[in-house]
Amino acid sequence: MPETLDPSAPRSWRARLQDSAVYRSIVRTPPLDSPRGRAQRAFGNVFLHLYPVRVPRALLRFRSTYRLGFISAVLYAILFITGVYLMFFYTPAVSMAYGDMQQLRSQVGFGQLIRNVHRWGAHLMVLAVVFHLVRVFVHGAYKAPRQFNWVIGVGLLLVTLAYSFTGYLLPWDQLAYWAVTVGSDLVQYAPGVGGWLRNFLLGGSTIGQSALLRFYVIHVAVLTMAFFLLMAVHLWRVRKDGLAVGDADHAHDVTERALDVARRAATTTVGVGVAPIVPADAHWLNDGRRVLGVVDTEEGPGHVRNPDDEVFAWPHLLIRHQVVALVVCAVVLGMGILWEAPLRELANPNLTPEPAKAPWYFVGLQELLAHFDPLVAGVLAPAMLVLGLVVLPYADRNPSRRAEHRRVGLTLFWILFGALAVLTVIGALFRGPGWAFVLPWEHLYFEP
Repeated sequence: MPETLDPSAPRSWRARLQDSAVYRSIVRTPPLDSPRGRAQRAFGNVFLHLYPVRVPRALLRFRSTYRLGFISAVLYAILFITGVYLMFFYTPAVSMAYGDMQQLRSQVGFGQLIRNVHRWGAHLMVLAVVFHLVRVFVHGAYKAPRQFNWVIGVGLLLVTLAYSFTGYLLPWDQLAYWAVTVGSDLVQYAPGVGGWLRNFLLGGSTIGQSALLRFYVIHVAVLTMAFFLLMAVHLWRVRKDGLAVGDADHAHDVTERALDVARRAATTTVGVGVAPIVPADAHWLNDGRRVLGVVDTEEGPGHVRNPDDEVFAWPHLLIRHQVVALVVCAVVLGMGILWEAPLRELANPNLTPEPAKAPWYFVGLQELLAHFDPLVAGVLAPAMLVLGLVVLPYADRNPSRRAEHRRVGLTLFWILFGALAVLTVIGALFRGPGWAFVLPWEHLYFEP
């Protein structure tokens, strides 16, 4: 019998703490073990409220999403915390920025380690967000009703790239200065507005004090506000549109059959409304993870839930997320201990290093410039890529999420993704002075 129901049983310190006014003012619901109690706990806790109360059982398997979205969020939290720490010891001034970087090495407690973690965490976040986008496409999770959330995800990818690019200049060393010089030069090829846009970003025609200050403000303020806004909408739409798991968890996918039945089958009159007859296993139509769809209530037409295939997010999903978060923190910390973030000589506009490369996530465009006209490689290609990602969920009329029914789309996607990966690898590892082809095992001209 629970000790709270037995007045003669001795009360433990934990029970007395949970009954105290201070505890109840912080934790709004008691630790109930019933389904309704778990739901109340999720609604009453600010952290648990970010999760649905119940999730598909298949979501607990790592291969369903590879936790890439959550890993991206954990990496951003690491970057936010370490970035705030570094701000206490950094001055966005040409005369002081490089000196502050030097002081982090010897005069600031754990300064170099925090900078290392921040640097490698930024690179890992770019990879995590890209792979998350790839996973969503391969599993067809961008299809209705999640089209707009895919667009929000594309926006988060662009903000992530902008974060890394603007932060690249802040150390004010030769590596940062010339990488940003090459990257910003790509902007000027935009017809009509290229020169104006480059001057707006740099605060002039050259990279100097105005550019450093603008990059700093964009990095710590503008992009932070944009990221939090997009992330809030992204998480909200995940809750509203339902959670999508991978094709591996839908071996018995009934998408085509359910769509065909929903279009052509007879309808059942319910009161004054009409609801289509949908197969009982067609839970993909809504997935049953609405914001308010937590307890068993009457759902709207076509809404099918399978409670036996659901588990409570707390503790099942949260424990897995905690393990993933600890692993991510351990990996980033290990990288920060093993590899020091590069810091070269003080930025010198009169001394161009050979080769001068853009940051690695833009070096593919730099490689493309060696083969095509700057307008095509520097403007049209990336613009068409972003535009294609935005219109993809609305242009793709194939209702199936199964790979065997999307062979053409998946083939084109992997060709494009492979081409981008090859261009990035060639530009980062196989290019030397004068952009000549150099084997990386003979001499490596790459610094992340």
